[in-house]
Amino acid sequence: MDETAVVDEKGRLVLPKRIRDEAQIRARSKLVIRAIGEGRIELFDPDLLMRRAQDLGSRKLVGWQEEHHEASEVLKELAGSRADEDH
Repeated sequence: MDETAVVDEKGRLVLPKRIRDEAQIRARSKLVIRAIGEGRIELFDPDLLMRRAQDLGSRKLVGWQEEHHEASEVLKELAGSRADEDH
C-alpha cells in the first residue's frame, strides 16, 4: 500500500490513516526511526518487536534450563574465583 505524506517546515511527518491502520500504529505510539539510504527511512514499534522476540524465544527455548547451560557454569566459576580473590 502506497500513500503520500508531506514533511512540514518543522520536520514533522503525519502518517496517513490507512498506513497507520495497516501497520497497527496507534496515537501516541513511540516509534524508532532509522535512515536506510538516501531518501528512505524505516519506522518500527520497539515494543512489538520485543514481544515477537520474546514469543519466538519462548518457543525456541522450550525445556531449556539455565542451570544446564554451559555459560551458567562459566559464570559460576568466574564468580567463585572473584570471591576467592576478595578474601
